[in-house]
Amino acid sequence: MKRPAMTALASTLAFATVAVNQPTTQAADASPATQAVMAVLSGDSSALAETYCNPLPVQIADPFVLRVDGVYYLYGTNARDGYRVSTSTDLVHWEDKGYAYKRGRGSWGKRYFWAPCVVEQDGWYYLFYSCVGTIGKSRTSHRVCVAKSDSPLGPFEDVRTPLFDLGKAVIDAHVLQDPVTGRCWLYYALDCSENGISEIFAVELSRDLLSTVGDPVACIKPTQPWEGDKWNEAPYVFKAQGGRYVMMYSARGFFDPLYSVGYATADHPEGPWTKSPGPILRRTDEVSGPGHNCVIESPDGSELLAVYHVHKNIGGGHDRMLAMDRMSVVVDERGETIVRVAGPTHTPQPMPSGSARVPTTQP
Repeated sequence: MKRPAMTALASTLAFATVAVNQPTTQAADASPATQAVMAVLSGDSSALAETYCNPLPVQIADPFVLRVDGVYYLYGTNARDGYRVSTSTDLVHWEDKGYAYKRGRGSWGKRYFWAPCVVEQDGWYYLFYSCVGTIGKSRTSHRVCVAKSDSPLGPFEDVRTPLFDLGKAVIDAHVLQDPVTGRCWLYYALDCSENGISEIFAVELSRDLLSTVGDPVACIKPTQPWEGDKWNEAPYVFKAQGGRYVMMYSARGFFDPLYSVGYATADHPEGPWTKSPGPILRRTDEVSGPGHNCVIESPDGSELLAVYHVHKNIGGGHDRMLAMDRMSVVVDERGETIVRVAGPTHTPQPMPSGSARVPTTQP
């Protein structure tokens, strides 16, 4: 099978620092992103065609974006019986392509299909997801499962249901394909529904991604005031170029307007992890519950973007919408890896860099 040209942001992220929301005079050497913002702020109506505004018109929770051969694939918590997939060439205009995975009559998973993650390995695509199925004779619980396809569009067919069983509910699977060692790691949240609190663990995966290796290692749990005392979930892990491993995560309940994103860093995929103080993406007067993010590059590879969900209603709740903002990853003079997100925004923002030069044809 031919290996596709794929951007996997679960590996190494290049640094991208973007100046946005600076309503000053437009300098000749300003970046395209800065110039677009300045044009919008100055009242240039023609610039609106080159902007987007959060939330994007996609109802989804727990978004995950994969890029293959110049096309972005969006998965998330978006169906009662599986996962639908949408495609885009600019990260703003999305086209629904139907089910990537759909529960069948004989499927182990029966309901609550949450938080998917898709990775490519050796020319195949692997869907890691959590759902509720039967444990033993009558008990039901959330577990992580794996399905496989030769296309990012699917259809994905189950190959491990469940992948492993710790005796407690497990959700929010994320896979790191480590660019340093070539090894793969699964991160997940041991859910508070059966564990008292939600805390994040890591376990190594086999080369074929179909079994775990060794024992799980505890990574992080709620320890900071802004997190509350019950939830650390939604891990997204990458290796910063020239820096440390970064785990972005969400805290508090997904329904809570205070649901927010923080991050921790480590020198090894298993940790130990050091949390950064305070959230980097949090509620504003106009935006409720920004969280459960992934990270992806712009079409021309010059920018990093955090893709996340926000509440449809300012008071929180279950209904969520897609959102996206620029982010940066830098190493400071002390050698610390610093992550920042220029959001959550709710006003017109410049399109992701390189969008205008991307063909509009999609699979």
